[in-house]
Amino acid sequence: MGARLKRAVDVLGLIAHEGPQTVTQVSRTLNLPVSSTHDLFKAMALSGLLEETKHGYDIGASAVRLSFKVQKRFELAKIAAPELQRLVNKVGFDVYLAIRTGNQVSYCARFRGQGGINIDVPLGLPLYRHATAAGKLFAAYDHEIRREVLARPLPMLTERTRTDPHVLERELASIKSRGISITNEEAMSGIIGIATPIRSTNETLIGAVHVSAPASSLTGGRLEEVCQKLKEAVVSIERLLAGKKPAPEIAILAPNSVPTRPNLVAHL
Repeated sequence: MGARLKRAVDVLGLIAHEGPQTVTQVSRTLNLPVSSTHDLFKAMALSGLLEETKHGYDIGASAVRLSFKVQKRFELAKIAAPELQRLVNKVGFDVYLAIRTGNQVSYCARFRGQGGINIDVPLGLPLYRHATAAGKLFAAYDHEIRREVLARPLPMLTERTRTDPHVLERELASIKSRGISITNEEAMSGIIGIATPIRSTNETLIGAVHVSAPASSLTGGRLEEVCQKLKEAVVSIERLLAGKKPAPEIAILAPNSVPTRPNLVAHL
């Protein structure tokens, strides 16, 4: 089954790049037997992934609809990019845009800051959902992801990583209540992560903005300041998604809504 699925993906990739292809052409290009290629094409045509034309097999309606859905998801990065770059300019730290892919969470865009972090997190790589701020945020808001995270053994990434499902469950409830996720050196020593949700006009979670900063840089009131700027950026992104102008810079955090760094561990 796995090999057949891979062949189907290879076929879609080839036809998407080269245009309509005959069974013989694909068989030759991908070094596949003609008979099995023919059977694969018939199955893909029945499911709508391919469509037979006079020039050969082309991308089918089901595959086209799927591509539109994927494209729409990544349109978020295009819309959010100016606000995320402005956020980098304001806080000085690395800023990421995280999205859900299946039940996984990954970064789809990165904006480099000058905050002294020398970490290269590959875009598209699944994040630890129990230890990163963005991963925890999605687990907090999505029942299916949360159930999956809490149901399996979790790796200790640093001495601060939380792996007890009961502790995590309480923390995820707190994250959803506060609307912000903060991890204190849980995924990587010396790094604090901060993430807030991006919601669509119908209040569906469609992404998260994540800031990574050296723990040594978030002393005093600096953590609250970064959280403030982060939430302002998200408000502007949500307004853009709704077809409105970005929000003016206003104070949107209630007093004491974000824990100061000395008490960070106690609050999470």
